[in-house]
Amino acid sequence: MSPAWYFVPVCLIALIGGMSTGTTALYGTGLDFSSVFPRFSRVQATVFIGTLSIGFIFVGRFAANLTQSISTFATLIITCTAPWMVIMMLGYVTRRGWYDAEALQVFNRRQRGGRYWFTHGWNWRGMTAWLVSAALAILFVNLPGQFVGPLGDLAGGVDVSLPLGLAAAAVLYLALLFAFPEPREVYGPAGPRLVGSSGTPVPPIVAADARVLEPEAPLIG
Repeated sequence: MSPAWYFVPVCLIALIGGMSTGTTALYGTGLDFSSVFPRFSRVQATVFIGTLSIGFIFVGRFAANLTQSISTFATLIITCTAPWMVIMMLGYVTRRGWYDAEALQVFNRRQRGGRYWFTHGWNWRGMTAWLVSAALAILFVNLPGQFVGPLGDLAGGVDVSLPLGLAAAAVLYLALLFAFPEPREVYGPAGPRLVGSSGTPVPPIVAADARVLEPEAPLIG
């Protein structure tokens, strides 16, 4: 559609823009993958994810028409991850922005225990709030011709999945923090903000093959 003399500049803009966006996305994905699978180094994880992504791109572009499916999938990803972002931000607020850097690396170092070990390594408060709010949001997705959830038509054809998921995540996560306070050691020296804490002891950080004694029932503080 552009004039012939403008073809090269347009191609350069597309190439540079795609490289900047793709490089950032690939770096973040490789870093996350190496964190979830510690056996991979950061370089190995990035190369693996990059190769896999190129394969998916070529198959989706030339072997099948997946443009609409990818658009739908991207929308559903946003619908599911947005509530998790709310939970992370509320965690940051309630912790006053304080985190124990050493305890955050327990999983990467193949260890167990620490401030963030919670219940067998799972923070069930955050996971419950996320899963419930994400499932609720998917039920209200309304993308005509692509994906319409079982409750997608209740709002008169308006897609309310995203605001509903965000609100549900905020309300449910704070409610769980009030009903089942996290251990006091999870928070910084100034203590929690907006929520309470419990006197549940935090298990020490040990090697993965060592036995970790889970804390007893919490005492509300």
